Amino acid sequence: MTQAGPVLAVGAHLKEIGTGHAVYANCRVLNSDAVGLAFEVERTVSTGGDVETVVSQVFLPWASVNYVLLVEERT
Repeated sequence: MTQAGPVLAVGAHLKEIGTGHAVYANCRVLNSDAVGLAFEVERTVSTGGDVETVVSQVFLPWASVNYVLLVEERT
């Protein structure tokens, strides 16, 4: 028996997605189902001295996701 992850709304903005190896910040959900989470994340990369913004589309199976932070509020 496999455990399904939560189904998140397409277009939802996520504050953070944490895995055992990386943390993705300010993501937008592309697809979410029982298998995993597909999302888009903007990141800054440096290549040969040039700095540019890249939009990546990432898929993570739910087994690789440690946590999803929907909203963060500071008081």
